[in-house]
Amino acid sequence: MKFLILFLLLPLLAGAADYHHVHMRAADTLRAATWYADNMNGEQLRVAEFYGVRFERTLLLFAETTRPGADGSAAPTALLNSNGTALDHLGFSFADLEAQLISLQLAGAKVIQPITKVSGLFSYALIEDPWGQKVEVMHDPDLIGLHHAHVVSTDPGGAIHWYQQMFGGEATTFKNQPMLPAIRYGDFWLIASKSNQEPVTNMFTMLDHLGFRMIDVESEMDRMANAKTKILAAARSFYWWQMLPFMPGPKQGFIESPDGVVIEVLQTN
Repeated sequence: MKFLILFLLLPLLAGAADYHHVHMRAADTLRAATWYADNMNGEQLRVAEFYGVRFERTLLLFAETTRPGADGSAAPTALLNSNGTALDHLGFSFADLEAQLISLQLAGAKVIQPITKVSGLFSYALIEDPWGQKVEVMHDPDLIGLHHAHVVSTDPGGAIHWYQQMFGGEATTFKNQPMLPAIRYGDFWLIASKSNQEPVTNMFTMLDHLGFRMIDVESEMDRMANAKTKILAAARSFYWWQMLPFMPGPKQGFIESPDGVVIEVLQTN
C-alpha cells in the first residue's frame, strides 16, 4: 500500500501536465525490473500489481506479456522488441558512460553501436538489453538517469508539435541539433527523429506505452477527441467506489499519437 500511495503522490510535485511513466512488457517482470534498477541506477519498487523502477519523478513500470492491449484486445503470443516502431527506444544518461558500458556488458547487454560523441555536447551508444530491446545509453551532463523516450516519425517536427498541443511544454531541439526536435517535461525528454517510412504502432511490443499525468482526464480526452486524436480507451475510474457521487480517485484513458505511439492519460486524484 505504501508504494501505491507513493505512486499517487509523486506526480503532484510537478506541474499540471507532467510526464509520468514508461510502461514496458516482460515475460518475467520482477527480473526485468531488477535488471533495470541494478544497471540503470534506479530505485526498485512495487506500484499496485506492477514491479517498477523510480528515476527521480519518473517511473519505469513492467507489465506481463499477456496483459491485454490499451484498447482491450488480446495480447499476441510473441513479445517483440520496439525497434523501428513509433516508440523506438528509451535513453538513460550516466556520469561515466565508458565505465557504465563495460558494466552493462557484464550484466548481459549487447553493444550494437559504440560510443559516438556529438559536438562536445553529449555522447551516446546503443545496446540491447538481455531480452533484445534497443536502449540508448549516453552522457548528458545536464540530466543523469532515465533521460528520454525516442519516437520516430516521417515528420518529427510535426510529431513534437502534436505532443505540445496535447500535453503542453515548449517545443525545442535537443542540444540545438536540428535533426532532433524535442520537448523537455521536467526530468525527462521526449525526442523525435525522422523515419523514412510510416512507423508501425508500438502496441504489444516491449515498450508498451508512455504515460502523462493530467488534472482532469475526462475533459482532456474530450479535447483530444475533438482534435481528431485516436481514442483507444475512454477515461475510466480505477475503483468501483468512484461510481458513487462526489467520490474522487485515479482515472485513466488511452490514446494513440498520429504516428502510432500508445499513450496513457492518467489522473491521480
